[in-house]
Amino acid sequence: MKNPESAALRELVATLRRVCAPLPAAEEYIMVHHPAFRVGKKPFAIAGMNEPTMGATLSINLGRDLQPQLLDDTRFSSTPYIGQHGWVTVSSSRLRKGELELLVNDSWRRVATRKQLALLDAPRSGPQNDHPRAKPAAKKTAAKKSARPAR
Repeated sequence: MKNPESAALRELVATLRRVCAPLPAAEEYIMVHHPAFRVGKKPFAIAGMNEPTMGATLSINLGRDLQPQLLDDTRFSSTPYIGQHGWVTVSSSRLRKGELELLVNDSWRRVATRKQLALLDAPRSGPQNDHPRAKPAAKKTAAKKSARPAR
């Protein structure tokens, strides 16, 4: 982390930890001196990339298709070095309530596997969602084996 004393960056990283905690296989790591989150080897959120000029920033990748729409919003800018891959950066102080969660979740969905997506999208267990578990298949008994005709 370039400036561990920045209260705004510490607050952003704490929020990202809370948002990323329920995302299957999401893990925190350091990416070129910046706190980041990834699934496997694929990053989906980076904190503080433009901190010297924009304060505590969030960089996310929603893909090249959505990047132009985000860049039409003056709050967003192309992320240095990786913007050509669809990454955008926004100052966390300029995000509206709930926007950070949506952006991070959508970025995670771009890199998650189908299995990870299914884990997140699976209905939560509770009284209304509990289904009886299937019984394990019965083992073949010796009696059934002896019922076979001899060759």
